[in-house]
Amino acid sequence: MALLASSRPLGICDVLMSQIVSERAASDNCLAVSVVAVFCALLFVGVATAQVPSEGPTCGDPQTGERNSFEEAIRPLTKVIADSKSSRVTIESTVRTMLSGQVTGSEKHVYQVASLAPNKYRIQYKTDSEAFQLVSDGSQLFGILGEVGFFRALPPKSLQEVVASLALPVGPYPEPIMALSLAGVDPSQTLMSDMSSLKIVNRDTYEGTPAVLLRGVQADGVGWALWVATESGNVRPLRMKVDLTPVLRVSNQLPEAFSYEVDFKFTSWKMGVDLAPEFFSHRPSPKDRQFESLEAYYRFVTEANSPHRLLGKTAPSFAAQSIDGKLLKIEDLKGKVVVLDFCASWCSPCLEFMPIVSEVSTSLASKGVVAYAVNVGEDRDTASNFFKKIGLTLPLLVDADGSIAESFGAIAIPQTVLIDRDGRIQAIHVGVDRPEAFREKLRKQLNALVNGENLVGEAEESGSKEK
Repeated sequence: MALLASSRPLGICDVLMSQIVSERAASDNCLAVSVVAVFCALLFVGVATAQVPSEGPTCGDPQTGERNSFEEAIRPLTKVIADSKSSRVTIESTVRTMLSGQVTGSEKHVYQVASLAPNKYRIQYKTDSEAFQLVSDGSQLFGILGEVGFFRALPPKSLQEVVASLALPVGPYPEPIMALSLAGVDPSQTLMSDMSSLKIVNRDTYEGTPAVLLRGVQADGVGWALWVATESGNVRPLRMKVDLTPVLRVSNQLPEAFSYEVDFKFTSWKMGVDLAPEFFSHRPSPKDRQFESLEAYYRFVTEANSPHRLLGKTAPSFAAQSIDGKLLKIEDLKGKVVVLDFCASWCSPCLEFMPIVSEVSTSLASKGVVAYAVNVGEDRDTASNFFKKIGLTLPLLVDADGSIAESFGAIAIPQTVLIDRDGRIQAIHVGVDRPEAFREKLRKQLNALVNGENLVGEAEESGSKEK
């Protein structure tokens, strides 16, 4: 039986890298670069250079006086972190692409970080399209890949190791915020090593809080600005802003007016909090797919984002019992436009997309469209109770051993398969994540099949991009 993921494969850089160039606008006055694609470029190119945020020259070796003043100003913060045994931090990040100061793309990222020295931690990372977790209980490390699955790895020896080497890509330039969030680490190893410039910009307030604004430029060109609250007994990081524009120029021809920045805001920052060791444990469900490594997950996503091997081919033969005990053979459906929607009770995205399949297919029933839900890997009672709970009227087929899903290559669900009147597979949608766009595309494709049109070319494009 095919192993199943409970949701769409998440966006991965292997797939998105090719979009960076294609997403640029043709006109000199407009640039539309995907924030996610830019993040992928940073991962592949590496952080080689970046402009320091504005406010004065920052080139040359750091002057001894400036460096000493900088070190004195940041020492209260680094001491609090280094002396702490536990932490709990929430960071809201905004990643922006801009042209001539105007925002052309923006994405929100949220980090929730908890740690317990020497090597227990939980990092949750979320965007509008992705959700990853890293959990170390000190004896093993879990990389939790949204609802797709997980992998295991050796735990870090210390939280300092985590700062420089995360087991998952969690947003652009995470090292400095990990250095400011994990208990017991020495942030100066990240913030003060190999620097070409360190200085205090001012001692003022940040949103009404007494603060010092610090600025640094690394020897490799990466620049940042850091606001630190200086209140007695409540020293903490408030905000960190990084301009990573030049790293994109390494492999992309971009207008001079283009810029890319990451803006981190520490919305909650606490050291020395009470955290039970059990908070850092993770017990995968037996239904969760386990990958042997992060690289194995990347291969899985790349394959899932490629045109499906069955597109344009005759649908595999199968016989299945419906929930009321009737036997259905796919050969019985010749001459009909057929929709097969693979689902399971534990698949939360199925709850969102199955009503759309039911609605659209039912509206076209008079034109020869028939639709079946195929419940995968569960017995008849479980499947029946699932359908009663969600109140769908689609005919339900039971695929308890997963053999039908396997023959249709349903390695991730929900998966919706469209079959034409001649029995050829014309389109396959795997874990789509835009309900309204899916509803309109499904209606358009089914109408085209009703009229005898060929969708294989369109389906191939859908299979490679719509994930």
